[in-house]
Amino acid sequence: MPSSLHCVCDAHSALQAKELAPGLSAMACSDCDGQLLMLSDYRHWVDTLGEDVPSANHASTPVAVRDEVGVRHCPSCTRLMERLRVGQQPDFRVDRCSSCQSVWMDAGEWSALENAQLTTRLDEILSDGWQRQLRQEESRSRREAELRARHGDECMDELQRVRTWLSKQPQPDILLALLRSGW
Repeated sequence: MPSSLHCVCDAHSALQAKELAPGLSAMACSDCDGQLLMLSDYRHWVDTLGEDVPSANHASTPVAVRDEVGVRHCPSCTRLMERLRVGQQPDFRVDRCSSCQSVWMDAGEWSALENAQLTTRLDEILSDGWQRQLRQEESRSRREAELRARHGDECMDELQRVRTWLSKQPQPDILLALLRSGW
């Protein structure tokens, strides 16, 4: 990683070497507390861990995450970075530069990954499959909220109970047909 990188925050501070975890080096901004992590360094770190996966330091303590909004330019190559969601809990985005294979994390995001025990799953988080699953979960949640607003919680809870019961039956299609026909 070049040593003369500058942050894209308002201060444009020079990025300094930092250790995110034992054996994992990154570059950090002293003004905004953001960190630039090269994915090659990250992958090497994960490979060297083996079975020694780090656990959360303070899993019960919520971490303040400063998730900056807007598009970020990569401190390494100045191309636009892609913002990718980590999850619903924790809900923030990391920025990936697909050109130079780096990830930018705003202040507190690495700690939030540690608390959620996701530090060794960063490649998975950055994958299309992970992002697609998050969008599907979000869409499903919105749809359920709309249905609950329209039909009420009691009705939707009863439908969920019937749906769960029906999924355990050996011939659910026949039972649904009986319901529709008024048997």
